[in-house]
Order: sequence, then structure tokens, then C-alpha cells
Amino acid sequence: MTTQELHAQLLDGTVSLPRIRAWEKVLGKVIKRGDYGVLVNCEQGIFTGLILSKEVKNLERSGEDLTVGSELEAEVLGTDVITDEGYYVISISQLKQQAVRDKIINQQEKDEILTVIPTEANLWWLLVDLHGIKWFIPLSQLAPIHYPRVEDGDQEKIFDELLKLLGQEIQVRIINFDEDWRRMILSEREALREERQKIMDGLSVGNEYDWVISGISSYGFFVTIGWWVEWLVHISEITYGHVSNIDGLGEVNDPMKVKVIGLDDGKISLSHKKLQPDPWTVIPQKYGVGDIIEGEVVRYVPYGVFIRVYNDINGLIHLSEIGDTEAGVRSLKLWSKVKAKLILLEPHNRKIWLSIKAIKEGEA
Repeated sequence: MTTQELHAQLLDGTVSLPRIRAWEKVLGKVIKRGDYGVLVNCEQGIFTGLILSKEVKNLERSGEDLTVGSELEAEVLGTDVITDEGYYVISISQLKQQAVRDKIINQQEKDEILTVIPTEANLWWLLVDLHGIKWFIPLSQLAPIHYPRVEDGDQEKIFDELLKLLGQEIQVRIINFDEDWRRMILSEREALREERQKIMDGLSVGNEYDWVISGISSYGFFVTIGWWVEWLVHISEITYGHVSNIDGLGEVNDPMKVKVIGLDDGKISLSHKKLQPDPWTVIPQKYGVGDIIEGEVVRYVPYGVFIRVYNDINGLIHLSEIGDTEAGVRSLKLWSKVKAKLILLEPHNRKIWLSIKAIKEGEA
């Protein structure tokens, strides 16, 4: 029906002018674009609607077709929201948001996996904006393959790693949806729930597995299978000996064989050191009090030095057992080899004491 035909029918009473109601859905066709927004011929010429320019930019960014001649469904924002030209302000986003909210609620109830594309990032989360609804993916909810592993904690490097994820498809599950605030928390880790359970079902206490170091912290190595599922090997389970610098024991991407030492209610305990016999059971068979041991100086402490006795097990040479204390300590250079007599061996207390002075006294 043309505008002229409609006006003629209005005049002869064939049709009556429908009442324009706030928040009512209307059908329309784009008739003009401009800096102020997009004009839409609504309900076959009953009135002209205006989609404001700010909304137009957001809609086009999300792929909405607003070219002249395209048909659309919109919502009247209010009968009192009228421009000086007599245009009613209308919105597509309002309807889109409601449709998105309805879909989100349905997907959350069904525990579905969603595919989202982050558009913004900061040091705390990735952000997806879909028709005004904010979708947050906290860094803690990213899978190991996407988590920004920056060993020195440099924030610029972390941010650079997050920027690489913008525009990429990421599978997530909804873990929280605040409809009042139009915010939703998403988790990539939760999307891997079934994969994690599959791996868990395949693990057995006592078995050994090949994993990869995915992260390093002061309290241990994070290791992963396929860069999707990750657990911690605590520093106490990396080696039997003293660990002064964990960085020297491995790097990100290094393979690491581990042994499962515990499975309890979805939690897994891993050990690297238990792949080998406990050296404290071997040392008493290899050495006895009075033996002379040659080992490298590996660590200085205020009360003496430690030398390597067997594998990564060290023994203490106390200051009082060095002899001429000041000169003796200066002579013990790091990584130099030293001979000392074993004067105390307590495997149950993890304690080995040695003496340089005892050798000298025996030679006197």
C-alpha cells in the first residue's frame, strides 16, 4: 500500500489510524541514512522512526543490515521520545537484547557450550559485547592453552598475549548471569568439563604419564595434557633435595613425566620425584659414618656450606667443621669439589653432616 493510498483510506474512513504505543514492536523499512542515524518507514507509513547513530554503529559492528531498503523489526522507545522533526525514536537493540537474554537463560538451563568472540581485553578479563549485554571471561577461567603464561609477570607481556585472543572463537559455559546488570560470567575451563572428566577417568594411582610444563610458580610446576587440562606438581614433589631456584628445574614447554600419587573427589596429586627410588633409602647402603665423601659445593648458608652427596641430596659442613673458619670458607668456591668425612647420618630426619676438620685431624 502506498502512502497516498493509505491517506485516502484514512480520509474516507476505510481504515483508522492505529495508536502508537510505547515499547510496542513495529515493522519497518530503512529509507534514509545520515549522521544523526537511520530513518525507518514504520507500519507502512504510519510514522517515521529514527534509530540513533550510536546504536547504528553498534548494530553494524555486530553485523546488522541497515542498508536502504532493508526490512527490520524494532521497538518504540516511548511516545514522548520524539525529535524536532516528528520522528519517533525506535530501537532494534532492545529487541535483540531480550532475545539474547531469553537465549542465554535457556542455554544456561541446558548447560550448553557457547562459542564467543572476545572484542576487548584488560589485565583481568576478556570482554564480549553482544547487543549491550556484557560477557566477561575472567583470566582465571581461561584454559591453559589460552592463559597468558608470562614467567616474569610483566603486565605488558600479559596484555600482549591477551590481545592475541581478540577475534578468536572461544568455547565457554555460562557460570553466572546477572539479568539486572546485564552481565554474564563465562568459563572456558567449564567448557572442558567433559574432557577433564575423561582424562580423570583414565588416571590411576601409581601409574606414570607424560605431561608438559605449562606454567611455573614459586610453589611448583603446572603441567598439562594437550594444553587443555592442567594440574600442579607441588615443589615438594619435584625433587627429594633442597630447591633454592625452581626455574633451574624446568622451563615452560618442557616434557615432564609424572606419577599419580593420589586421586580424591576430583582432585589429583602428582609427583615427579617418586619416579625414582627415595635416595634416603639408598644413601645408608652406599655410605656410613666415617666414610670420606667428595662432592660439589652447591650452596652457602650463614652457618656453613652444603655439598652434593648423592644425586640431589646435600650434606652440611658446619662452620665449626671447616677448620680455619674464615680462610676455610673462602677456599670453598661454588661448584668446586671438596672432600669431607661423614660424621652424622640420620635418614629418618633427612640429615647429613660432614667435616673437613676431621680429615685434617686424622692426618695429623
